[in-house]
Amino acid sequence: MKIGVFGGTFDPVHNGHINAFAETYIGLELDKVIIVPTFISPFKKKTGSTDRHRLNMLKRAVKNYDFAEIDTFELDQQTVTYTFDTLKYLKEKYPDDELYFIIGTDHFITFDKWANADKLHDLAKFVVLDRNDELYNVKAPFIKLNTNIVEVSSTLIRERLKTNTEVRHLMHEEVYGYIKEQRLYET
Repeated sequence: MKIGVFGGTFDPVHNGHINAFAETYIGLELDKVIIVPTFISPFKKKTGSTDRHRLNMLKRAVKNYDFAEIDTFELDQQTVTYTFDTLKYLKEKYPDDELYFIIGTDHFITFDKWANADKLHDLAKFVVLDRNDELYNVKAPFIKLNTNIVEVSSTLIRERLKTNTEVRHLMHEEVYGYIKEQRLYET
């Protein structure tokens, strides 16, 4: 099988996230996509909502995508988890399958700073989603995928929610309902 791996903070999950993994699923003719919410990103401070809330929002956002599943490996670690550790875990879980780790150009340009960057290509193929045909020199062993990217930012959504500005159009309606019900990001 060809399995996509899509990680992130998803705080909150939005249409840009969904579009990215769905377009990769289509563009690479994947068999499924595993979505891995991180506990704490090595490149970000912990902000926003709790792990439980992020997971609940993610479940609502992907429930209608039969090719998508959520793996809580990184949340279960309760510490910073590096892509290398996650891919080792997934490679053990799916030893006979091809893993395709999905990243944006923002992560591509910092790839050499990732933990064990020199060993990551042994575990998975890295797919770089090209946002608006940016001029990055993406070449083997990376796979460049030109796709229709929906530009949305979790940071923008959190900021708008604090000021009670409309965001409903940027996410799945059940995610929006959950955020309102739980009063997330209000302060």
